[in-house]
Amino acid sequence: MKLLGIESSCEVVSVALSLDGNIEQRPVHGGKNASETLIPTIMRLLADMDVSLAALDGIVLGAGPGAFTGLRLGCSVAQGFSLSANLPILPVCSLEAIALDQARPRVLVVTDARMGETYHAAYICDGESVATSVAPACVPPESVALPDSGTWWVAGSALGAYPDRLSLESARVDGVDANALPQASALVRLAMARGLSQAVDAVHAAPLYVRDKVALTTAERLARGGKA
Repeated sequence: MKLLGIESSCEVVSVALSLDGNIEQRPVHGGKNASETLIPTIMRLLADMDVSLAALDGIVLGAGPGAFTGLRLGCSVAQGFSLSANLPILPVCSLEAIALDQARPRVLVVTDARMGETYHAAYICDGESVATSVAPACVPPESVALPDSGTWWVAGSALGAYPDRLSLESARVDGVDANALPQASALVRLAMARGLSQAVDAVHAAPLYVRDKVALTTAERLARGGKA
């Protein structure tokens, strides 16, 4: 399959192109201003790999959860390309992409959701297959727990953001990766393993927000130790 992957759920944005298993990933510079560089980066990647947008089989979207602005950016770009070239979109949870890259059998992913909260989910990984053990949720760091049994590898930005608020059973933690981020290359690997049977039309593609509320009131910020 020929697939374009777009991952924009955090400030480190990336795109990847898979041509029958040969994957090329590129960083999208700009951080919070990636809206100015995302499309040019994709077009350069397509040109460098000598493939047209119309020749692709689909677009793989890092659906989140993650930063609201980044998710809307990635989704809108994927929808625009989908409509212009009549391509299906396969939304993939960005936490699954982190789990896949860990190459561990059991992975708890915990990322910084801002506002004093975390996104977390648990996955069972077998090669290129990632199955959900605990569905994505948004909770305070203190509420994150390992699944009921076994040992788990823990990965994600929340490890660095909330080191004193995460209380995981150390005896059941195989190891940690606090620098793990979702990568577009992992998205297309997941799509190649799953196929496009769950792909949707552009109009039905949407981010996975998990948390609908994207801002706190002054009272809520103060209650969480923030500033007015």
